[in-house]
Amino acid sequence: MEERLDLLLRANVITQQAHSGCVKALAIIDQQLSIDHSSEQYQMALTHLARAADRVRQNEAVEEGLDQDVLDEILDDPNYSAVLALHQRVLDAMELSSVPKEEESFLLANIYALFHVAEEGQQQ
Repeated sequence: MEERLDLLLRANVITQQAHSGCVKALAIIDQQLSIDHSSEQYQMALTHLARAADRVRQNEAVEEGLDQDVLDEILDDPNYSAVLALHQRVLDAMELSSVPKEEESFLLANIYALFHVAEEGQQQ
């Protein structure tokens, strides 16, 4: 995963600040969830995190958030408190203290998806 982040940085797709934050976030996610870095969902989530961090810092966050039905599914999940705690730890690692709710809804959904990927991996 770090190689992918390095590639995005070299290609000027993400900033150094987003790269550094994602490396910290990777360590936090890896500590809590056992997910193979080659997982498509894992790579997508971390790439989105880096791009979202740059958008937030440049005041260019997405204008429309996640569909309310999907958000409700996350809120109703029995693991919601753990998802939210990891989400906050990732935001802290990224040094993102003020994220528009529209952008944050997608970031939360990515952490939620990673929880499910980890659960599936444990069941195999």
